[in-house]
Amino acid sequence: MRDNPLAVFSEDAFDEPILDHKVLTLRIFLVNDPAGIKHVLLDNATNYHKAEMGRRVLEPGLGRGLLTSEGAVWRTQRRIMAPAFDAASLRLYAPVIGQTAADLMDSWARLKPGETIDIYSVMMRLTLQIISRTMFSADSDEIAGIIERSFANSQAGSMPNMFDFMGLPAWLAGWRRNAFRRRLFAPFDAVIHRLIAERASGADGRRDLLARLVAARDDESGQGMSSEEVRSQAITIFLAGHETTALALTWTWYLLALHPIQEARLHAELDAVLGGRTPTYDDLPDLAYTRMVIEESMRLYPPAPFMSREPIEDDVICGHDVPKGAHVAINPWIVHRHRRLWDDPLRFDPERFSPERSADRPRFAYLPFGGGPRVCIGGSFALMEAVLALAALAQKYRLRLMPGHRVEPRGLITLQPKYGMAMRVERR
Repeated sequence: MRDNPLAVFSEDAFDEPILDHKVLTLRIFLVNDPAGIKHVLLDNATNYHKAEMGRRVLEPGLGRGLLTSEGAVWRTQRRIMAPAFDAASLRLYAPVIGQTAADLMDSWARLKPGETIDIYSVMMRLTLQIISRTMFSADSDEIAGIIERSFANSQAGSMPNMFDFMGLPAWLAGWRRNAFRRRLFAPFDAVIHRLIAERASGADGRRDLLARLVAARDDESGQGMSSEEVRSQAITIFLAGHETTALALTWTWYLLALHPIQEARLHAELDAVLGGRTPTYDDLPDLAYTRMVIEESMRLYPPAPFMSREPIEDDVICGHDVPKGAHVAINPWIVHRHRRLWDDPLRFDPERFSPERSADRPRFAYLPFGGGPRVCIGGSFALMEAVLALAALAQKYRLRLMPGHRVEPRGLITLQPKYGMAMRVERR
């Protein structure tokens, strides 16, 4: 469980609508039925909050940001953050994505013939630069360097342990985990609080995303966020934003390398739409197959493979009595590969996401960004980023998996390739 939670699921999980089992003192309901998921995430969402297990893993590092806060605090934060991810803002971010992808291609042009790269590390660096440049403008290189040095391989030290499943208090079960996370985030905290103070003073005149978060006020209450709340939102955007998109791109490169027919169709669309130029925001409607490739990649390899809720009061899900305090697991890794929901679920088929084939699909059979009121606020940004980055890179390069390289998905907080993703870059 600690090394790779994906390994604990039985084959029944991919056939049954709901499974009920117990781990030590913890009652767990694994919900795979779209109607049951909709009940938890949307219809009866007010009866469910983030599960205690999830908060134990995330809060020591992320603080009380959008991923971990609840109730009125979460609603206020959500309203304040929303304008940073509206359509007008996305249009402003698109050129940064294109320029950062162009910078990466410049470095690829200098690679020696046959040289191997770890595309997972490369995509992590790419999306880290994008989120840094959109959020911190001139401070982007400093922040990106700190994130890259401090947080590599951080998830393994943050996972639940046996004491969590035994129901011990969070301070006791997670004292080593919490100390580890505090040390890990200390360099980031030192820099981010300095930058928040600079943005609050207005002396530097910056109008990046960090400045907008500092200046933002809730339309209903007039309330802004404290320095600690801004810090929590910043680190949430970094960790929930850049790594998930990097993983979506990593697994997409892997799948394209294994499926030359789909890769050829992608190349044909890019050649027809872009003709060699950098993709822009206005190209998105014409990059339909590119988007379908990303969506199918996130179905097979959802960047965030697990989510969980905890009922505040007793409930009934799919005919099962669920007591308050139970652990309700909704795992995209299982739902996206469920045999009752998908035809030939292990096959890579981007056209599943064509309008015709998507029309009758239950909304909650596909949830790479969650669902309901707490659907990922950055989902549109992440999808735009992945489509534009893939379009920019794939129209000029193809990647080939190195023979003999072992590929194993490892589901921690995110779905990582356990041994990286060794690939060779080839000019088209």
